Amino acid sequence: MKTVTPDISKAVEIDATIGESPVWSAKHKRLLWIDITGRKLHAYDPAAGRNETLDLPEVVGALAEDPSGALTLGLGCDLARLMPEGKAEAFARAPHAGPSFRFNDGKYDRKGRLFTGLMNTVRRKESGILYRYDPDGAWHVCDEGFDLPNGLEWSRDGLTFYFTDSHKGEIYAYDFDPESGELSHRRLFFSIDPAVGKPDGLTIDADGFLLSVLFDGYAILRIDPDGKVERRIRLPVPRPTSSAFSEDRRHLFVTTARIGLSAADLGAAPASGALLQLDYEGALK
Repeated sequence: MKTVTPDISKAVEIDATIGESPVWSAKHKRLLWIDITGRKLHAYDPAAGRNETLDLPEVVGALAEDPSGALTLGLGCDLARLMPEGKAEAFARAPHAGPSFRFNDGKYDRKGRLFTGLMNTVRRKESGILYRYDPDGAWHVCDEGFDLPNGLEWSRDGLTFYFTDSHKGEIYAYDFDPESGELSHRRLFFSIDPAVGKPDGLTIDADGFLLSVLFDGYAILRIDPDGKVERRIRLPVPRPTSSAFSEDRRHLFVTTARIGLSAADLGAAPASGALLQLDYEGALK
């Protein structure tokens, strides 16, 4: 395994508590991201170097853009649509909603089906659920028994779906049927000792390598299609959370968290909470 230290800058210098769910929006020409417990939606314009912020009414655990460019927020246990005037309007509630649960991460597939996890906020083991929410409003439980459902992604050919359980330190692979949206044949794709770092957000690069961001690991792991770590991309913060590519895919935006860090930790890693931008092309050299 190769370890690299790419050129990294602060795209947005901000103290997000738990920055998460970065999405490059082709429609809005912005890098959209959230602060979960800060209850904020951020929109970063790289061309202008400006970040705009919208306050939200609830803890926001997921942000996803559907194929039409409409934005969905996971507010507590509700799915909400972000309206043009900036108001979030709930349109669906998780079937297993409860006071100790909330959505955590989510992405749409090419047919407009939302895949999202429901997590337990008091860390009750094996209580996490992976849902599929269809355009007709039907909920489907795809799988369950997770400790902390988290990052998700599809292979480049769209035939394999990947899903992360952060607390178990595992990423699973499923066969994915693009027509029906059904998942099958779950198997362990990758595992790591959570003491080394917890796999968090997940995205895929142009070569089909998965990028798993390591919370408490100061790094992103680039994992090949066989589940082997090809390289470790070192980061200047202990708690990176997720990543998304820029429009030209030359750069990678990385959200970060400062929750649970001591004053000494923050002094050693002052970029914690910021939105980072790294030279991904340089990281592959």
